[in-house]
Amino acid sequence: MTKKTYNTIHDFLNDASFKNWAFNSQLSDVSFWDFWLKNNPMKRDIAYEARDILLGINFKKDTVTEEKIEFEWDKLETKLKAIQDKQIKKTSRKNKHLYQKLGIAASILLLISLSFIGYFNLTRVTHKTAYGEILELKLKDGTLVTLNSNSSISYNKNDVRKVWLKGEAYFKVNKKETTNAKFWVNTNDLVVEVYGTQFNVNTQRQKTKVYLEEGNIWLTLNNGTSKKMAPGNYIEYSSLDKKILIDKNLASNEEHVSWKNGKLIFNNFTLEEALNKVSDTYGVTFEYKHPEAKEILITGIVPTTNLDICLNAIRKSTNINIKKENTKLVVYKN
Repeated sequence: MTKKTYNTIHDFLNDASFKNWAFNSQLSDVSFWDFWLKNNPMKRDIAYEARDILLGINFKKDTVTEEKIEFEWDKLETKLKAIQDKQIKKTSRKNKHLYQKLGIAASILLLISLSFIGYFNLTRVTHKTAYGEILELKLKDGTLVTLNSNSSISYNKNDVRKVWLKGEAYFKVNKKETTNAKFWVNTNDLVVEVYGTQFNVNTQRQKTKVYLEEGNIWLTLNNGTSKKMAPGNYIEYSSLDKKILIDKNLASNEEHVSWKNGKLIFNNFTLEEALNKVSDTYGVTFEYKHPEAKEILITGIVPTTNLDICLNAIRKSTNINIKKENTKLVVYKN
């Protein structure tokens, strides 16, 4: 059996051996998954959720009303009957039975789909920010989340300690002293696992960057490996390259969390790196009239409360000019 990573429900649902385990249909797969779940306790909840979806359970009884079910059933039966009436003169008794079976299967699939959609619409909570917007949230468990611009965080309203992040957010996780419950942050690249700590996660530009300010956390990377982080540790991981690009300890945290206070800190950044951060914050696009300007170095602090103020600060620090031309901002070297 090939070694795979399982981080989302779809990873389990698309796995043939997992389906065999869910339906208890092949002894070797049942034995494998029983052993796997025993040795991967943090994945049990999502695995059982995937199993329940395959079995067609774990849906609230009241997500689809009886009237809705009866209406959809009658409508489907009417359509199937019309099809059967047209085909009955051209088909054998064997094919007639086949249509009946297909009708029953389609009806069951329809009911499961309606329940599945209703269940997730009722339980999923999502918070989003626009460009230039910062949002502060307090989750039901006491965890504080600061969501950066053009970002989103989602979770099940009955389980706020398992969240999915797109963009950038700073977490101050409230530790559960009595239950010692974990807190998970899921991205396309990795899963952050903590008990109670403060850290920053950035998923922009096709990689995930994690900076740990306080406490200890575990990263489960989508290449199948794990990594423990200590305070001051900064890691960049790329799912495209399937490896850690940067792993270093920082003397200061300001560069990676200053955005919370409405400013960007550039510590010997190239102009291109600096303007990429401006792009992520405001959604603007830069074009370089002189490509060599990308390598100009910049060190300093610029505010993010206003795009014009931010660009003026960068102009003065780098002796370049930035002009708006159509939908782009064009960079000229003085």
